[in-house]
Formats: sequence, structure tokens, C-alpha cells
Amino acid sequence: MTKPIILLILKALEGRGAERMVTTLAHAYLAMDYRIHVLCLEDTQDMSLDPRVQHHVVAYSQPHNNDSSEFEPESGQAVAYRRLAKQIDDHVLANIGVPDLILVNIYKLNWIMAYSQLPNIVNVLHTALSRQFQDQLATMPAQTIAHLKRVYGAHPCSCVSEGARQDLLALIGNSVNSTNLNRTTTIYNPCDADEIRKAATQLLSIEQFGLINKGYIVHVASFDTMKGHRDLLQAYAKTERKLPLVLVGKGKLEDEMKQLAIQLNIGDCVHFLGFQANPYPLIAAAALLVLTSKFEGFGYVIVEAQALDVPVISTDCPFGPRELLPESNLIPVGDIDGLAMLMSQAIENLNHYKVPLNQQLLPNCIARQYLEFGQVLDLGSNINKDY
Repeated sequence: MTKPIILLILKALEGRGAERMVTTLAHAYLAMDYRIHVLCLEDTQDMSLDPRVQHHVVAYSQPHNNDSSEFEPESGQAVAYRRLAKQIDDHVLANIGVPDLILVNIYKLNWIMAYSQLPNIVNVLHTALSRQFQDQLATMPAQTIAHLKRVYGAHPCSCVSEGARQDLLALIGNSVNSTNLNRTTTIYNPCDADEIRKAATQLLSIEQFGLINKGYIVHVASFDTMKGHRDLLQAYAKTERKLPLVLVGKGKLEDEMKQLAIQLNIGDCVHFLGFQANPYPLIAAAALLVLTSKFEGFGYVIVEAQALDVPVISTDCPFGPRELLPESNLIPVGDIDGLAMLMSQAIENLNHYKVPLNQQLLPNCIARQYLEFGQVLDLGSNINKDY
């Protein structure tokens, strides 16, 4: 029997949660003897793929159309994406064949593939739409909701947390005549604990950063507004700063946060380490990991810290952390004083904030859940056999 084909689509192999999910799932499906393809729109490759995975790039040019009409069905953006979907379809059929399951990650690709004629597509939502489109929903709600209905009514949807799924249904699922929006599920992101632990043992001298083992707090996230760096620095400034704070990541707000650290007189206690292709040695050696996001779809770094037996505290943001951590490890978003207090408490009693990894998040379990969802949807011809 021909090996089933699984195609994973995303923008690029950048170092974020969706990309970690794709590379982890790809490895899991390889172990199940599937043929795995990853298709991107850009050749950026911050993350490595298993050499057995076939990597495809269908390049595109972003149309210069950022006005309020971009959500209209015949906008320049929509026309360009419709054309790009045809390119992707042609490339897949010519170079891959008809996949038994296609997992499409990230909103931009969800929109593009809404125009695809390929079968067996499932959209994977990594965040909560109401938060991602908060500004558009405030200024042009009817237009935005109509657009999201078109995008997410095109194919069945899997969300990386139950909170994100409920958010999807509350926003557009109960008022649209589409059977696809009733075909939703929650499948958490996979955590390859063995690979994370192996990566954590790779040589990285934390001393080069002026750090000592179990002698610092770590925060791993891109420097975007939603990641809450400002709240983190303000809260940290209110603590006794018994341990330095290490920030791992890159992004548009990095310089601004460096200036804020200086303004708060904590510049000598905060280490900006930039993007690390392998952040796991830094996480494993930390005394505590803190997540301060305004919202998350899942909160990947939480389970990665759990896999490394590192204590974790987080903002109780919509929608992932509350599904991964007990209430004692959470603090409301925006509560600077509360966050400072929780950080201080955690440092004094680290073991209290350790949470074991849920074994249902291991890659083979998550990979099977996608196959089972495909079975329910009657997707593909081979995906449900002998896995």
C-alpha cells in the first residue's frame, strides 16, 4: 500500500510556536512511516527539519494593500491570495500528489488556502481570533466577521486550546451557514520531551552571558506587544531582584524594552540574549520560567519548561496557560504588583511551582489526534489505516 501523504503548510520555518508544532509533528509522522512534506511561502529557516521531510517553497510577493477594504472578497489582497492558492495547488499536485491530510497553520495561510481546490484540508488555529483581530473588530466589526467566516468556513478547524476553539465559535461559529464551522476540535500542540531534553544537553556556556546554573529567571518570546515584556520589566523592577532576568527572543520592540530597562534602573539585572535557535539549555538552567503574554493560543514555552522540570508562572491570559497550569501559578494580565509578588514567591519556593508535563501532549498522541479528527471528517484514503 502506498504510504499516506501528510502536508504541513505554514509561512516560514521561523522560531515560533506554530513552526515548532510543524517540525515536531513532522518528526512524529515520520516515525509512523508516513510521507511528510512541509510547504512554506518563504525560504527562511530558523528551525531545522528532519532530512527525510521534503521541504517546498512557493514564493510570493506581498501585495501593497493595507487599506480598510482588504477584507472585501474582491480586494487586491484577496485576488492575490486566490492566485497564490492556485500556484500552491498546482505545485502540490505536480510535486507531491494528493495529500491524505493537509494541516494549514497561521491565519495568512488559512486565508490563502480558503481558495484552494485541494481536498483534505484542516485549518490549525494557533491563537484566539477575537484577540488577533481586536482592532479590526472594534473599527469594522461586520466586515471583519464576514471575512473571518469566509476564511474559517472554508475548511474544518482544529484549535490549539479549548479556549481558542470556544473563542472561534463565539465569534463566528453560531451565526454562519457552514457545516465546516461546526466541525471543530481542540488538539494541543505536541511537546517532544525527549528531543527537548536532548537539545537541553547541547553545549552552551551560560557563563558567557554572566549567568550561573539555576541562578536566573528566564522569559522566552518574540518582542511583540502581545508578549507583555513591558509588564514583565515593570513587575521585575518591583521585586528585590534576587536573581537576574534573562530575555530570549528578537522582535520590533527589543530596543524599546532595552531603553525601558535602563529607565527602570534595572539594566544591570536584565540580560537580552536575542534569538536562540536552541533555547533549551537556557531554559533548563533557569531557576524559574515566566510567561507574561496578553493572550496566547497555547503557550508552548510552558510545556517545554515542564518537560525540563523547570518551575513556571504565567499570566492568566486567554487562552492557553489556564489549561496547562494550576491557578496558583497564574496571575491576571496587567496586574503588575501581583506579578511582582508571584515572581518573588516563586523564587522563595520553586518546587511549589513545578508542574509535571501532561503525557497526552507527547507527539505520537497529538499526531494520532489529527488522524482521528480526519477519520471523523472522512478525510483522505489512507490516513486511518495501520497508524
